[in-house]
Amino acid sequence: MSRSLARLLDGVISLAVAPQSAKKRAATRARLLERLEARSLLTVDTGRGPLRLISLRGPHLAAAAVGFHDEEPETLAWIDTHVLAGHTLWDVGAATGMFAMYAAQRAGVQVVAFEPKATTFGVLVEHLALNDLGRAVMPLCLALGEAPGLTHLTLTQMAPGSAGNSLAGTANQFGEAVRGFDQGVMAMTVDGLRAAFDLPAPDHIKLDVDGVEGPILAGARATLPHVRSVFVEVEGENIRDVATRIEAPLFAAGFEEDVSVRSAGSKRNRLYVNRRA
Repeated sequence: MSRSLARLLDGVISLAVAPQSAKKRAATRARLLERLEARSLLTVDTGRGPLRLISLRGPHLAAAAVGFHDEEPETLAWIDTHVLAGHTLWDVGAATGMFAMYAAQRAGVQVVAFEPKATTFGVLVEHLALNDLGRAVMPLCLALGEAPGLTHLTLTQMAPGSAGNSLAGTANQFGEAVRGFDQGVMAMTVDGLRAAFDLPAPDHIKLDVDGVEGPILAGARATLPHVRSVFVEVEGENIRDVATRIEAPLFAAGFEEDVSVRSAGSKRNRLYVNRRA
């Protein structure tokens, strides 16, 4: 029904703008889209204040906005209990920035949000502007990995917020080869980025990167001993190889797992806390 109605409305619009010149028709459609997008903004009450979220640019954005409280309640709980005033969070695989913005709503929290996918990064920046969080969240269209260089991010879909991407042709966390458009990206290691820009270690790291969690941690060996907690998505082959891909560098840096998080909420995430930091 919704698709049929959409086709009908599209036909009505085409008839309405038909008398206009080609240039005017394009401008009218663009202004209509702007008005529809402005009216489609969703406001989520986070408990820390409202967040205004874009929902019109694809099903992933709409679902993420509507499911803000329900999709990963364990992630919100970790942010509430660990990411405190005066702390810095690195959100690696920040997508459109909802968790980054939620963390930044707490006064005194600084967030660096890494999102290499260009279409998603654009919405991330728009979200920061909509919510006046540009000073609290530093967005970087940059991939983190095990080695620096110029490489490609393979996108299964162009839609903002969609997942299932692959860095440098690697298989995703389910062992699947990813095919699609190859977007050029700059990649750096966590340690290399800190050295290049003289950055302090973050207090917390959130990792949700479609299977590249292990290489990112491998490139953060000098940083991890100074980090308080790491919150990481573990799915697919990462579950089977968690001891080598994820836990080896974390345990070497003094982390222990808070196993209570495994069975909470989405059951996709694990929390590691550094007892030495």
